[in-house]
Amino acid sequence: MKKITRRIAALLCAAVLLITSASALSVEDARELLEDLYVDELPPGAYSAATLEELFIAVGDPYTYYMTAEEFDRFNTNVEGETSVTGIGASIEYTTEGILLTGVLAGGGAMEAGLQAGDLIIAIDGAPCIPADETHRDRLVGPAGTAVTITVRHAGGGTEDYRIQRRLVEIHNTSTTLWDGGVGYIDCDSFGSRTFQYFAEGIQQYDDDTHIWVVDMRSNTGGLLSAGVYTTGAFTGAGTILSTRSRDGRYRYYNFPYDYLTPDPVIVLTNPYSASAAEIFAAGIRDAGAGILIGSRTFGKGVAQQVFDSSDYPELFEEDAVKITVSRFYSAYGNTTDKIGVIPTLLMDPNLSQDAARLLSAKEPARPEGYLRLTLNGMVYYLQLKEAQRTENQAAFEAILTALPPDAAVASGVQSRWEETTVAAVAASYNGDLQSRWFTDLGGRDSADKINTLATYSILAGDGSGAFRPDDTLTRAQLCALMAQAIGVAYSGPGRFTDVEDGRWYAQYVNAMAEMGLVNGMDGGTFHPGDTLTLGQLCTFMGRLAAYLNCDAYDYIQAQDPAALSQELPGVAPGLLSGVDAMTQMFVDSEGNPVSLLWDELTALDLSAPVTREQAAVVLYNLLWELGILSY
Repeated sequence: MKKITRRIAALLCAAVLLITSASALSVEDARELLEDLYVDELPPGAYSAATLEELFIAVGDPYTYYMTAEEFDRFNTNVEGETSVTGIGASIEYTTEGILLTGVLAGGGAMEAGLQAGDLIIAIDGAPCIPADETHRDRLVGPAGTAVTITVRHAGGGTEDYRIQRRLVEIHNTSTTLWDGGVGYIDCDSFGSRTFQYFAEGIQQYDDDTHIWVVDMRSNTGGLLSAGVYTTGAFTGAGTILSTRSRDGRYRYYNFPYDYLTPDPVIVLTNPYSASAAEIFAAGIRDAGAGILIGSRTFGKGVAQQVFDSSDYPELFEEDAVKITVSRFYSAYGNTTDKIGVIPTLLMDPNLSQDAARLLSAKEPARPEGYLRLTLNGMVYYLQLKEAQRTENQAAFEAILTALPPDAAVASGVQSRWEETTVAAVAASYNGDLQSRWFTDLGGRDSADKINTLATYSILAGDGSGAFRPDDTLTRAQLCALMAQAIGVAYSGPGRFTDVEDGRWYAQYVNAMAEMGLVNGMDGGTFHPGDTLTLGQLCTFMGRLAAYLNCDAYDYIQAQDPAALSQELPGVAPGLLSGVDAMTQMFVDSEGNPVSLLWDELTALDLSAPVTREQAAVVLYNLLWELGILSY
C-alpha cells in the first residue's frame, strides 16, 4: 500500500468506542496504516494479531481504534456536539425526587414558561415521575406542536402546573449568557466546526457590557484541534497556540492569526473530564497570561488523533473509518498535557468553581475598603469581602483562600488605598474554618513557600499529621512517589523489578515511573527501592522528567554532546552528565545566564551525597516553575 499525503483532521476527542471486527478493512492493511502513522513504534503483539480487535487491543492506545459506519456517524455527532430535539426545551437529570432541570434552552417552551435550572418536574400529565427514569423522558418529548402538562416544584419553594408546547430546539455545543455585574459566561461542551463562530458571536454580542469572561470547560472532552486553537486565540490574540510532534520528530505549529476579540481577562473552569482540545484552551490561556484556571487538574490527554476514511483511502474504507494517534501536542510554552493535565491556578472542588468565579468577577472598586485585590497569572481580580462572607458564598470563599499559593500577590483595601498583605494574613483574619494545605514544620526556612506551594497544588504529601519532615533523607522509592504525584499517574500492570513486590506502598509509583522511562533499575532487574537517593540520581531522574514534560527540554537534552559536556562539567561521571547539565545549565535568565535548579552552586555540592525531602521538593518546584507548568 502506498503512503498517501493526507488531509489533517487532528481530532482530540477523549471518547472510546467498542472495537468490532466486522469490517472490510483487513488486519494487514490496518497494521500497515499503523506502521506508517502511529505516533510510537508498534508493540510486538501487534504483529501476531489475527483480528482487528486483537490488533487494536495490542496497540494499547484507547484513542486508536476502528469504527463501523454507525460508530463513525456517532463519533462525528459527538465531535460537533450539535443536535436537535423536539420537546419542552430543557436539559434534565433523573433523580429520586423527580426530573431535575439542569438548564433551559433558548427558544424552547420551558424558557418561555419561565422555568429555571433547579426546578423539579414531579408529574407529567398528572402522572407522578418519582423516582425519574428514561421512561419519563419519553413522555416529555413528542411531535412539534403538541402539548404536555408538567407539575413543577420550584427550587425556591412552591408547586405549579405548566402547559408547554413541544418545539424543535437546536442544541449547540456552546452558549453565551450575561451574568449580573457585567460578567460574560460561555459554556462550551465540545469543540466542533462552528465553536469558534459561537465564541465570536457571543463575545461580539456582550463584550460592551462585560469587564470579565468566565469560560466553562468542565466535562468538555474535546473535539477539533483547529477549534481549540481559534477559541483560545479569541482571548490571547495572534501567536502560536500549540505545536505537535510526530513520530519522526517533526514539529507542526498552530497559530491564531488575528488580534484578540476581547481584552478582558478570562476565568476558565475545569474538572477531571476537561480533556484534549479543552486542555489546549486551558493551557493556552495560562501560557498567554490571559486569565486564570479554577477547578481541578484536567484529564491529561496530550496526544492528537487523525481520522482516516474513504476520502483518504477509498480502496480501504466505505462508510467506516479508523482513528489513529499520530502526534503529541504541546502548549505555547512547550508543555505536554499528557497524563499531567493542566494544573489550575486555584485548585479546588470543581463544584465550587463557578461560585468562586463569580466572587472573583467583581469590578474594580472606586474605594478599595472592603475588597481584596488578587494578582494571579499577571491579571488582576477583585473580591468584595461582604459578598464573599454571605452564607451562600462561604464555601467558595474558603475554597479560594485555601487554594492561594503562599506567595500569591494579595492586597487589602484600607480606606482609599491598597495595602500589600500576605495570604497567611488574610487567612488568619477570616473567621471561618479554613483547612490549610500547608505543612506545620517548615518554620522560617527559605524553602517554605516553595514547598507549601507544591502542597497547595496537592503535589506533595506529608506524613499524614500535617508535617513534611524536610530533613529526612529520600529513598529511591519515595522519589518515584514524588514524581508520580507531580504527574498525576499510577500503575496497575505487572511488576517491573524483582525487588518491587506487588502490594508494597511504593510499587505502583516505581512501576509507573519505570514504564514512562523516567527511572531505571540496577543490575539483575532490581530497583533497590529502599536505597537513599543521591544528588546525582536526583538530577538524572529530574532531567528525564523535564524532557517528558516539555518538548524544548527534550530537544535540548537530545542535542547535547557528551564529549562537550564532560569538558563543561569536569569530574561528573558520564552517566550523570545529561541530568546534571539539565538541572544546572538548561534554563537561562533574560540575559542568557544559566539558571540552576539546585539549592546551591554545583561546585559546593557532592553528587554522591544523600538528598533530603526539602532539597528534592525545591528542585521539583524550580523545574515546574521554570517550565511554566505552575503559573500563578
